[in-house]
Amino acid sequence: MEQKDLQRIKQQFNIIGNSTQLNRGIEIAVQVALTDLSVLITGESGVGKEHFPKIIHQHSPRKHGPYFAINCGAIPEGTVDSELFGHEKGAFTGANEMRKGYFEEADGGTLFLDEVAELPLASQAKL
Repeated sequence: MEQKDLQRIKQQFNIIGNSTQLNRGIEIAVQVALTDLSVLITGESGVGKEHFPKIIHQHSPRKHGPYFAINCGAIPEGTVDSELFGHEKGAFTGANEMRKGYFEEADGGTLFLDEVAELPLASQAKL
């Protein structure tokens, strides 16, 4: 990737820094954007991991679709599966209507699940 392209991406996503690892991470994000793969982004807390799904989305064929960033740790435990996968009317007490989950809502776009480790293990297994 050319330096000017790298700088343009950094400006677009308000990324400050110029380390070899950061630059390589951005290059990889742009490369995987052209694929139809799920991507796992790891790193220490506070390093800016949330920028990479946005870079991937904006450089992918899905850029015209919806973008959802979901903090899994903020979803109440009893509603996790319904929030992620949706539910049918009458599936449980209080399910008065069908509801699409984030996976269905994001179809054709990008779904960024932040803090997946905060989900119950059963929900993690479903993913």
